[in-house]
Amino acid sequence: MLVLAGSIPASLPSDVYSQILARLEGRDIKTAVDASGRLLLDTLRYRPFLIKPNNFELGEMFGVDIQSSSDAEKYAGRLRDMGAKNVLVSMAGDGSLLADEDGNILRQGVCSGTVKNSVGAGDSMVAGFIAGVLSGRGFGYALKLGTAAGGATAFSDGLAEKAVIEKLMEQL
Repeated sequence: MLVLAGSIPASLPSDVYSQILARLEGRDIKTAVDASGRLLLDTLRYRPFLIKPNNFELGEMFGVDIQSSSDAEKYAGRLRDMGAKNVLVSMAGDGSLLADEDGNILRQGVCSGTVKNSVGAGDSMVAGFIAGVLSGRGFGYALKLGTAAGGATAFSDGLAEKAVIEKLMEQL
């Protein structure tokens, strides 16, 4: 599994993620893209296994304001129609949803806790989701693990720790 995440420095070509995915085509390597705007949209033709916009990034891509989980579901479905196999949308206090490759929509509420720092929470969510997928327990488990990992980072001064993730999993 290769994860391409974040913005890219000005010293790299603006389509570097697409270039990487083009080189991987046909090599049976699953890819995840956690980026926004054109950088993310340009990768969809390579059918990434996972993309993870947040609700604001999702709205920006379509020029709309995501007001509800049904709005997020609609536009996540569009991204899937455009090529993404699985679309994981984080919606802060409104939880998250997954539009999966089988056409299902899975929703997950949030864990309770005090947000200390949201930096890295999205990255932790992607890591937890991927760990859940690789465990072979299915997308429902992966969504819970991703949510717990993202919450554990948000509720911590640093990155999520295993013990905190496990405790948050009990809430879900």
